[in-house]
Amino acid sequence: MLKFENYSEETLKKYSPMIKKCPYNVNDVSLGSFFMWNSGVNLKFAESHGSFISVQDICGEPSFSYPFGGDETAALAELVEYVKLNDLPLKFYGVTEELLEKIKRNELFPDVLYNYERKWSDYVYSAEEISTFKGKKFSGQRNHINKFKSLYGEPDFRPLKPEYIPQINETLRRYAKEHPSAAYEENEEFIHTKELLGSFFDYDFVGGALFVDGQPVSVTIGEIQGENLIIHVEKALKSYIGAYPTTFNAFVNYCLTLFPNLKTVNREDDAGDAGLRTSKLQYNPIKLVNKYLVKVASPLKNLSQTPVLIGDDVVLSEITEADKAAYRELCTDKENNRLWGYDYETDASITGEIDDETFFDIVRFDRSIGEGISFAIREKSLDNRLIGEVIVYNFTYLQSAEIGVRVARDFQGNGFGKEAYKLACDWAVKKLNVKLKAKCFKENERSKETILACGFTQTAEDDEFYYFAYTDSVSRHND
Repeated sequence: MLKFENYSEETLKKYSPMIKKCPYNVNDVSLGSFFMWNSGVNLKFAESHGSFISVQDICGEPSFSYPFGGDETAALAELVEYVKLNDLPLKFYGVTEELLEKIKRNELFPDVLYNYERKWSDYVYSAEEISTFKGKKFSGQRNHINKFKSLYGEPDFRPLKPEYIPQINETLRRYAKEHPSAAYEENEEFIHTKELLGSFFDYDFVGGALFVDGQPVSVTIGEIQGENLIIHVEKALKSYIGAYPTTFNAFVNYCLTLFPNLKTVNREDDAGDAGLRTSKLQYNPIKLVNKYLVKVASPLKNLSQTPVLIGDDVVLSEITEADKAAYRELCTDKENNRLWGYDYETDASITGEIDDETFFDIVRFDRSIGEGISFAIREKSLDNRLIGEVIVYNFTYLQSAEIGVRVARDFQGNGFGKEAYKLACDWAVKKLNVKLKAKCFKENERSKETILACGFTQTAEDDEFYYFAYTDSVSRHND
């Protein structure tokens, strides 16, 4: 039986020989990514029939890396049994277009839905091209390197050594002053960069720094997977003109001396940052690796449109373009969302500035991959404004699902949430044929009352939550 081990530095080291053999050339399945982005995602590792599998929470659901190495067919069969036994979704992350076609052909995977977001696509370059920057298309990079040489002399790129770490930490401190940011992801990335630097010599990473007058002005860290270099850290002081292309060129040449068969360089994604996207495109990638989320056995596969559900006082319907501003207000009310278990400021799927498109795009993406369906709650007696949301989500391989509701504070206490919740429950059971589950924080008595009133029975509790299941008698009664 498949058994996952929780992330720790010890388990990462244990599985590192397998991780280094990943054939997909995606940042998502790599030592550096696991090290830097393990917090808050329930990251775990397993070995099955010689194949490596990871699992972590993505968009609120456990998501698996596609097995590689060993007997992949046997590993997949064991993974399917695992999600059945634990009533989990079967969702794959970091899926390349080639791997997607393989999944679509596999008879184990019915009703596949999938999509990708451009901001998470990895930029892949030719190692040979970056090592020389030859040709007209790299004239800008050559000019920047020549400018660097004219100002600071021949590049002094040095492989990382323990004695350089204090100096590089000072460089990172200066970098942070040059690049102040209030964005959660950027600040987390900077913190994890310092952590990775501190543990650099404990893992099989490669890295180096560019020095000027005996002081580091940049640092870069990556790892080798087969014939691919994945770069996790590239930071340079912008006060040193040409430091970025000079560091990139020097680092790739250094890696080629260690790994002469190196073919490609993966510089990860741009996270939707317009400036970073422009910069990465200027280096002329040979391809973008679009990384799909793939959901297996979603009951939304055959649902062509969001239905309209009509109650006595509320109407449930699709969240539309006209709802963007109201939906943003609902999603960013921190106090109201606290007992819903959501904080937009720590949502890793949100990058860049928040605007009216941000949360609407998340709803649309989740629907496209069969992850969940959101209904706008609208009061009959008002105009058509959105006053809340009901979501049916977390569809498992065995066709269970969770359901949740939130209502804007100005409209609470009128029974709208309870009626909306009941409408969505009945629809999900009858039309999607799912087994509904729910949970609420133990301090949220109003939510508990709503759930019980809508036909759920409490099934369990822990230190944080009450857990509920929708009963058969209720669905028969509603028929």
